[in-house]
Order: sequence, then structure tokens, then C-alpha cells
Amino acid sequence: MAEETSFISIWVIGAYLAYDYVVAYAGLDLRTLFNSVAPFLPLAGVLVGLVPGCGPQVLVTTLYVNGLIPFSAQISNAISNDGDALFPAIALNPKAAFWATIYSTIPALIVGYGFYFLAPNFMN
Repeated sequence: MAEETSFISIWVIGAYLAYDYVVAYAGLDLRTLFNSVAPFLPLAGVLVGLVPGCGPQVLVTTLYVNGLIPFSAQISNAISNDGDALFPAIALNPKAAFWATIYSTIPALIVGYGFYFLAPNFMN
């Protein structure tokens, strides 16, 4: 249990540090950056959701809570997220893990872009 907890903690801490370092030291205005690429944010949410583990998803949620990304990116990330369950699935049956990822990616894109185009100000 300690090994699994430390692995998850490292992902979460790494995601927060990456976010804070970019904001603090790169002089990057994330709000302006995300507004300029807004049509691609649901796709970016899906792509981050494909990363196994919970750290990247915590980062996406932090961006949403801070008002930097729209709900469409958050919901697409949440749907496409396989989390830590993807690791044992890859070990036991890589083909099934691949198809499970595809089956969660397609609805994530549909729902994410549905919210982006049909309810752009939903929960903002």
C-alpha cells in the first residue's frame, strides 16, 4: 500500500509543481494561452485523460477550478480518464486495455465537443 500511495503522490506532486513552475517562472499567462487555443481544449482534455494515473487529471481539475479551462475540457478529461486501473489492464491484457481506452475516448470527444459548441458557458 505504501508503494502505491507514494506512486500516486509523486504524480500529484509532479503535476502541481509543473503547473506552479510554469506560472511562476516561465512568465506564461495561462489564461491568454488557453483562450487562444480554446477549440482544442476538449481534445487536450481527452489526451491528458489517456495518461495513466491521477496526477495529470488533478492538474486538469486544478486548471478548471481556477477558471483557466472550460467545463468542456474538464468533462472530456473525466470521461477519457482510465486512471490507475489502466496499469493492471495493460499487464493482464494489452489488447483489451487498448480497446477500453478507445471506447472511453470516443464518448469523451463527443460529450466534450458537445458541451463546447452547445453549452459554451456551462458551469463557467
